[in-house]
Amino acid sequence: MTKLKICPVIMAGGVGTRFWPESREARPKQLLDVMGTGSTLLEGTLSRVAKFAEAEDTLIITNRSHIQLLRTHADHIPLRNIIAEPIGRNTAPCIALAANILHQRYGDEAVMVVLPADHLIRNEEEFTRIIDRGVRLAQATGGLVTLGIHPTRAETGYGYLQLDEEHLPSQRELPEFSEFELRDIFRVKRFAEKPDKETARRFLESGDFLWNSGMFIWSVKSILSAMHKHTEDILEHLGNLPQPESPDFDAKLSDAYSKIRGVSIDYGVMERAKNVFALRAGALGWSDVGSWDEVWRLAEKDLQNNVIETGKNIIARNSKGCLVLSKSDELIVVNGLTDLVVVHSGDAILITNRENAQSVKDVVDYLKRNNRAEYL
Repeated sequence: MTKLKICPVIMAGGVGTRFWPESREARPKQLLDVMGTGSTLLEGTLSRVAKFAEAEDTLIITNRSHIQLLRTHADHIPLRNIIAEPIGRNTAPCIALAANILHQRYGDEAVMVVLPADHLIRNEEEFTRIIDRGVRLAQATGGLVTLGIHPTRAETGYGYLQLDEEHLPSQRELPEFSEFELRDIFRVKRFAEKPDKETARRFLESGDFLWNSGMFIWSVKSILSAMHKHTEDILEHLGNLPQPESPDFDAKLSDAYSKIRGVSIDYGVMERAKNVFALRAGALGWSDVGSWDEVWRLAEKDLQNNVIETGKNIIARNSKGCLVLSKSDELIVVNGLTDLVVVHSGDAILITNRENAQSVKDVVDYLKRNNRAEYL
């Protein structure tokens, strides 16, 4: 019997503007060690997928400006598997590109495990178990599987999934799964965009919403079928590309990307497809590490709830709930402050309250509009 081909697809095309001034166009978030673990977020992702897939079956989709730098952080991945998009077009074209490459190499039955490059997962054993369960679910149903995270707070920085609790999959439908496993398998009723605080609070109180992790599992056949139905215009341009090692691949990819629209996989496919399943993954220790406030939330704190980068010339007096990080040897003193973020990257300093940490991306937009490219 032929062994099932499991193919991780690592989406590594973003910059991570909420992590300015550390994250820059030449130093994107996925290539930072934002949690001080000794590994970049991308390296952590690759280490996790190595537990259930081979390097030769792992694709990384990035952009052309990052590809040389990225290769130094993923030197065990074959060069033909590190694909450079000419321009960012959101996640649907990225996934369509990967699906077509894998279809040519392995056929319809290969299973894609689509993962962002810049997430943190602390319970790696549980992650491997969840991926195995998701692969089996994708095979058994022919559906599109998304990993949902049990929410612990009214978070406005995440999208949400609403579970269809009136039509729960039964063991008769899915005899491959135990009753214990079926407790975490749901059909998806709807997707919800990032909510405001009050809406997030209602989602949390309702009990039938999960955080949308942005991690997906499906067969090549299933996702291509769904995209033919819902995003045919994208597949029309990406369906006949040669393999990445072909000499004309980059030119043809650039031509294709100049003709397609940018759209997320959630909006383009998942919100419209009927065969969408959510696999509840509550014990992963997951975070998308989406802002400096999230770094503060996840990091070890002192007695005043401050996160102070160790070994740095930083003094915190009469301050609480602050995050202070520095790439400089200059003395930084925070005095009588509460719930602030202070990040010194060497050539720029960010000071913001933690509540507004999500809006750091607006600072980057401001710098772009005002031609401050030296800080981008």
